[in-house]
Amino acid sequence: MVWIVIGCNCLIALIALWLAWQLVKLRQILRGVSRALLDAERSTHGVLGGAPEVIIIGQRGVSSLRSQLPKWRRQQRNVRLFLTLISWIGRYGVRLQRRKR
Repeated sequence: MVWIVIGCNCLIALIALWLAWQLVKLRQILRGVSRALLDAERSTHGVLGGAPEVIIIGQRGVSSLRSQLPKWRRQQRNVRLFLTLISWIGRYGVRLQRRKR
């Protein structure tokens, strides 16, 4: 009977030792993951640290361009009308010169 208890205790001790070893390995893995994440955070913070200011400047520029877009569309329409008029004058001018000859 004593041998059964000693055997069970030894088995429990081996299982506990194996679990402890697995926890040590898991701790090392988690430590490595933590270091990698901290390094990545430092890197991205260094690269993207000034991004909010740049984004705000870009948004202001886009807003400014959008506010000027109707003016540009009017100018584009006027240029098209002018070019169309010049094209008509060119066509009809050639026809009128041919008729005069």
